[in-house]
Amino acid sequence: MKKFRVGVIGGGAIAQACHIPGFAAAKNCELVALADPDPKIRKMVSEKWTFARQYSDHASMLAAEELDVVSIGTPNVFHKPIAIDCMKKGIPAMLLEKPIAISLAEGKAIADAAKKYGTRVMVGFSHRFNAYAQSAKAALDKGLIGKPYMIRVRFAHTGPFPGWAKTDWFYNPKLSGGGAMLDMAIHGFDLVQYYLGPVTAVMAKAATLRKKIKVDDNNVTLLEFGNKALGYVETGWTSPSGYCGVEIMGDNGCIYVDYNSKVTMVVGARTADGKFEEKTSVLCDKMNRAWDGEMAYFTSQLGKRSKFCVGLPEGLAALKVALGAFKSSQTGRRVAIS
Repeated sequence: MKKFRVGVIGGGAIAQACHIPGFAAAKNCELVALADPDPKIRKMVSEKWTFARQYSDHASMLAAEELDVVSIGTPNVFHKPIAIDCMKKGIPAMLLEKPIAISLAEGKAIADAAKKYGTRVMVGFSHRFNAYAQSAKAALDKGLIGKPYMIRVRFAHTGPFPGWAKTDWFYNPKLSGGGAMLDMAIHGFDLVQYYLGPVTAVMAKAATLRKKIKVDDNNVTLLEFGNKALGYVETGWTSPSGYCGVEIMGDNGCIYVDYNSKVTMVVGARTADGKFEEKTSVLCDKMNRAWDGEMAYFTSQLGKRSKFCVGLPEGLAALKVALGAFKSSQTGRRVAIS
């Protein structure tokens, strides 16, 4: 079996929770090189996994190594230059964390470079790879609740740092480009378009309600899907408890994707006079670790020529919505997404 030579750029939380263990578990991958400027992070990684070599910057790694695949899990501001450097180097496959960039111009530059150099890029929208999301998508594709007209998303936790994240770069606007909007709502913006199709306009409010940070810790975004559907995405970094999941309403029923429980579908009718006939069924009650599913899929596709199931077009689509939401929050106006 061919062993794909792997380089990991950025050894922080997402690398340690998702990228590195995923590559280590894949029989067709070999951990060759790690690049991270922080010696503490490099030491942290080396205590759990063995890379043939470590580097303090990605340029040194690219100059010295011949790699088949890279993953990029750096602070958001570095995604564009690092991704394009890897493409110029001729590395065939890349896993790029979300958001793909902090501006639309940067995102488009990455997409243009990928076309120019023939790089296959997958974007780390991990929610697509959990069993709950996949069961909901399958039910929608089968038309089990009819045409969807409303979607509601809530993703929230207590924040990436302290705790999960290894440093506080998430809270630095120069490094992150934004707070909960670009960290969590971006997942929601990808999922709603995965389920319902393109978002055409947004109205949003991003705010810093609890944490003493310079980026948003909570946000709410109203969504339009042409004249077919409406929805909203609520995400935050200040929630110790509460509902986390997705609700999709269709002409013939609804799907509840409760990340804390299971996926249920209710079909039938409830009339204005209070009468109803409904049937409830469980679509999925076993949640997998989405990061494991993401990496199993990504590594299984290495060496192939086909596009990844979620790539730069989807990354750009979600980024457009996120940036439109920021603009709406700043101006107080509805923003069209083109």
